Amino acid sequence: MYRMHCAEIWGGTRATNEDLSTRALTASLYSNASEGCKGGDIYYFSVCEADMLTRIAIADVAGHGPDVNRISRWLYDVLAAQINSHEVGDVLARLNRQVVTECGLKAMTTAAVAGFCFAGTQLYISYAGHPPLLLWRQDDQCWRPIELKVRLEATNLPLGVMKGIPYDQEQIQLVSGDRLFLYTDGLIEAPDLQGQLFGEERLRAILGQVGNESLLHLKQAVLRAIHEHTGGILTHDDMTLIAIEIN
Repeated sequence: MYRMHCAEIWGGTRATNEDLSTRALTASLYSNASEGCKGGDIYYFSVCEADMLTRIAIADVAGHGPDVNRISRWLYDVLAAQINSHEVGDVLARLNRQVVTECGLKAMTTAAVAGFCFAGTQLYISYAGHPPLLLWRQDDQCWRPIELKVRLEATNLPLGVMKGIPYDQEQIQLVSGDRLFLYTDGLIEAPDLQGQLFGEERLRAILGQVGNESLLHLKQAVLRAIHEHTGGILTHDDMTLIAIEIN
């Protein structure tokens, strides 16, 4: 397992199957590119200079090639500039301005950015049109989506759709043993041979079955279910998943 330290950034777009930890949390990550070793999914972890804030980001870029690499660089640069900040909504707003200006809809991107503060055990979360994080609390033993409050005006849209979009931020207190599950839509949109999608309901059922097993076991259970559902074929889309436990 790789141990991250103060002021460190780790992540990328390459296919990977790894475990890592920070002072605040432990994570097990899997990412697969449908067209080779690099794809349209981006994953990111960072630790602030005081070793108190762990930042996690996951993004799904609609395009491939240069546009993916450009957005990946922006994501890293913007997050690195705010490595000590809890403001995850501001990160998405800055990224959106850059994507709209330089690429537009051809590089439309969904993203989720979270920050976990070790001192206050607070999770800060913001979405840009991305599937919500799933949360498992030790006290209720159930996976539930972390959703943002619904507003009448346009908010939290995918990056690249429109200038000036605000991105809301939710704050939740977690305790040791609580878990998070992040993923790109390549997971829930994986089709079987008849075209039926894997779906969020099936995902939550699989996660519920593994309960308090290790993060590695949890990740493997989801991957095994995906392979069984698709007949072992994972070429429909890029797919990334991250299982996290609060230390």
